[in-house]
Amino acid sequence: MARKAKVDRNTVLQLLQEGQTSQAIASRYGVSRQAIDLYRKAFTAGGLLVGERATRNRPDRGLSTPYPPHQPRPVERDETPRVPYSADPPAPSQPTLDQMIELLIKALSALKRLPELEDEIARLRQDCAAATSQFTQLQEREQKRREQEQRWRQSLPPGVLTYQPPNPAPPSDK
Repeated sequence: MARKAKVDRNTVLQLLQEGQTSQAIASRYGVSRQAIDLYRKAFTAGGLLVGERATRNRPDRGLSTPYPPHQPRPVERDETPRVPYSADPPAPSQPTLDQMIELLIKALSALKRLPELEDEIARLRQDCAAATSQFTQLQEREQKRREQEQRWRQSLPPGVLTYQPPNPAPPSDK
């Protein structure tokens, strides 16, 4: 007797909606790619996967759908109820336990880096304070230099700083 693998239909649907390949999903559950393609075909026919196709079209056989559009599709016993086709994507499903655990691990890893990031922020604040202090000192020096230059100009006799070109000699008639 053949062994049936337990495949979570909701997870398969979610992985297909995320764009996972049939081969990747099949290797995750230990089943064949064709088994996942059957799920893909059922989801597409039920309107759960929009714009997806279950198998390749073959020009020698026409379309690969086993049921013509005018005949109703037989209902399988373990199928979820059919949802009418809509252009809207299906509502997001609840995250799986594996996804929640992975998210928790990422959050804890981020918390581990918190002291390191706090130290870096403290160092950057010190660097910013030092740069601000240095900038303030440079502004004060520039202001003092301008004041000194202004006092120096005021202490000179008038006309010393203005340039007056020498009078050119008149041309001689020699």
